[in-house]
This record gives sequence, C-alpha cells and structure tokens, in this order.
Amino acid sequence: MTNEPRLAHRDAFLVVGMQINTNPMDGDIPALWQRFVPRIGEVSAVAEPRVSYGVMGHFDHAAGTLDYMAGVCVSHLNQIPEGMVGAEIPPNTYAVFEATLPALSEVFGHIYNTWLPASKYEHVAAPYFERYGESFDPSDTKSVIEIFIPVKTRGQ
Repeated sequence: MTNEPRLAHRDAFLVVGMQINTNPMDGDIPALWQRFVPRIGEVSAVAEPRVSYGVMGHFDHAAGTLDYMAGVCVSHLNQIPEGMVGAEIPPNTYAVFEATLPALSEVFGHIYNTWLPASKYEHVAAPYFERYGESFDPSDTKSVIEIFIPVKTRGQ
C-alpha cells in the first residue's frame, strides 16, 4: 500500500443500506456492519455482487459526527427494505487510497492531516466512501479497502 492516491472519475451511482449518525471513534460502525451484512439479501437490484460500500457524509465538525451508511450499489431505488435508506452518490473525481481494516483510522488521518493539506487538491463537498471489493475478507487483516475522497484542483 502506498500513501499516494490514484485519481479516478466515478459516475453517479446508487446505494441502499443502513445508516447511522455517529462519531467514527465511538465504535458504532462495526456494529452497523454486523447488523447490515445479514440483511444484504433483502436488497434487490444489486448492481455489484459481493461489493459493499461505507458511505460517509454530513460531517459535523463541532459535534465530531457524520452520517455513515453500510450499503450496496443498486441499479434503482424502487424497493428499499424496511429499516434501510437509499442514496445517490454524485459523479466526482476521487483521490483513491488503499487501506486495511486495522490501518483505516491511520490512513484517514494521513489523508486529512498530511496528504490533502500538502497536495494540489481540495476536498469537494460530497460524500466520500470506502469500497469493499469482491476479494475483501473482513477476517483477513491484510485485505484491502479502497477509500474514495472527492477532490478538485485547488482554486477551480
């Protein structure tokens, strides 16, 4: 894994899942995944089988909280299971970082405290997300997660 991201454009996509508002340091996110994973089969029109997303948005700096959704990509939002929500992630250019579950907090710290301030990019006010690909295995501490941070060139 490297501390330097690759840049990638991603078209808009839809996600259905379970969402909480939390302080990421409180430990609520793993519990959300434990509640969501057994219910993935209830989601219809899954567009990326065996891939899941951790979507983050609405960060409240004063409270230290954000909305976090454990979800899957879908082709439409017509049938959202009870207790779940749907969201459209807008098209963006992303700085894509790689991390493992044990290093996730460390990598986010690097992104926001080191890489972003020193880079030629600035954060775009849009959701950012973790992508857990087909080969991701939560029981393997070396399994890789992609982190997508929406960015634009400074001053644009």
